[in-house]
Amino acid sequence: MQKLIRWIRRFFRRNSVKQFVSDVKKNRYRPGLYKNFDWPLFILVMCISLFGVVSIFAATASATETEVTGLVNILTTHSTRYPTLQLIWMLLGVGILFAVTFLDYRLYGKYHQLLYIANIGILLLVLGMEAGRGGMRAFFTISTSSSTLGQRGFQPSEFGKFIMMICLAKLFSMRKAPIKNIQELLPTAIYVIMPMVLVFLQPDFGTALVYMVMYVVLLYISGTKRKLIYGLLAVVIAIAIPLWFYINTASDSFRLTRILMWLNPDQYPDQARQVINSQIAIGSGGLTGKGVVSVGSFASLGYIPDDHTDFCFAISCEAFGFIGAMALVIAFMVFLGRLIHHALRTQDTFGEYIIICAVAMFMFHILENICMILGILPVTGIPLPFISYGGSNYITNMASLGLVMNVVMRSRQKQLGGQAHYSGTL
Repeated sequence: MQKLIRWIRRFFRRNSVKQFVSDVKKNRYRPGLYKNFDWPLFILVMCISLFGVVSIFAATASATETEVTGLVNILTTHSTRYPTLQLIWMLLGVGILFAVTFLDYRLYGKYHQLLYIANIGILLLVLGMEAGRGGMRAFFTISTSSSTLGQRGFQPSEFGKFIMMICLAKLFSMRKAPIKNIQELLPTAIYVIMPMVLVFLQPDFGTALVYMVMYVVLLYISGTKRKLIYGLLAVVIAIAIPLWFYINTASDSFRLTRILMWLNPDQYPDQARQVINSQIAIGSGGLTGKGVVSVGSFASLGYIPDDHTDFCFAISCEAFGFIGAMALVIAFMVFLGRLIHHALRTQDTFGEYIIICAVAMFMFHILENICMILGILPVTGIPLPFISYGGSNYITNMASLGLVMNVVMRSRQKQLGGQAHYSGTL
C-alpha cells in the first residue's frame, strides 16, 4: 500500500503528467498496423452478437393469439426496444474495441497501478449508491431524455474485469520466477482480494468469482507450486462461504434460496420455477426450434424471468432448437480456441497473460451461464458473452477483445520483422 501511495505522488508531479502525455503520443496507432488484425475472429464475434440480438428479440416478443408473418408485421407487432438497445451497445462496443487497440498494450501495463487505484476508487463509490434489485449497490444510474435509452445503469464491477485483466497480467509478468512460498503468494492474493471484497459487498458474488478465476488461472500458468494454489483456494472457500451465508441469511436474500433450490429443487418448486421453465423451453425447441416469434412460446408468455439477460440461452434453444444451440456452442468453442491459439503464439509474457485472462473470463462466463440454465450449477447471475442483453457486460467484453487484438496485432508485427513501436520503460 505504501508503494502505491508513493507511486500516486510521483505520477501527479508535473514531470510525470508530461511523461504520460508523451507516452501516449509515442505509443499510439501506426499506419499499417491493422494488417495484422484478426478479422475472422472479429467477424465471428459479430455473428454471435447478431445471433444474440435475434434471441433478445425472441425473448421480449409480445404474446399473440395468431402467428404474425412478414418481417414488417413482426417488427411492428412485437417490441423492439431491447434488441435496438443491444444494437446500440454493439456499435459502442465496436468503437471501444478499436479505441483500445489505438495505444500499445504495453502502455496500459506501464500505468497498471493507476488503473488499479481508479478501479478501487470506483468500486468504493458505487457502494454508496441506492440499493437496487436484490439489495445490490452495483450500478451508477444515468437518466437520459431519449425514449429508447430511458434510465440506464453503468456497472463498474463489469469494467473492473477489463482493468484486472491488465493489472493481474502485469503483476505476474513482472516476476522473474514462479511463486514458491507463502511470503511471495500473500502480496498477490491481497492484490486481487481487495477489489474482490468490494464487489462481494455489493453483493455480486458472480463477478467476484470472475476476478478469482483469472487470478487462479494465472497462478497455475505462471508455474506457482500446486500446494500453494490448493491451500489458497481452501482458505478462500473457508472464509467466503460462511461470510456469504451470513450476509444472505441476515438479509433474507434470494441468493441463499438459489443454492438451496439447486441442491434440492423439489423442495423449492416456486423459487426454482425459472430454471425449471428454462429447461422445459430448451426441450420444447426440439431439433430445429419453434421459430423466433412462435405462438405460445415460453418467451412470449413471460414464463422465464430475465429471459433476455441471464437466461437468454434458454430462449435461443427454444427458438432455434438443438441445431441452433449446438451452432452457438461450436461458435464459442472456435472463439475460445482462437484466443488460446493467439496466447500460445505470443512471445511477450505480458501479452500472453492478458490473453490467458481473457480466455479464463470468457470460458467461465460461458460454462457457468449454460450450466446454471441446465441446472448443473447454481444460478449466479452470470450473463452469456455477446448473447445476453446488457450494455456494461457487452462493452466490457468488447474492450477485453480489443485488448487481445492489441496484443495480436503488435505481436504479429514483431514476428514479421516490423517494429512494435512501443516507446518507454516498463
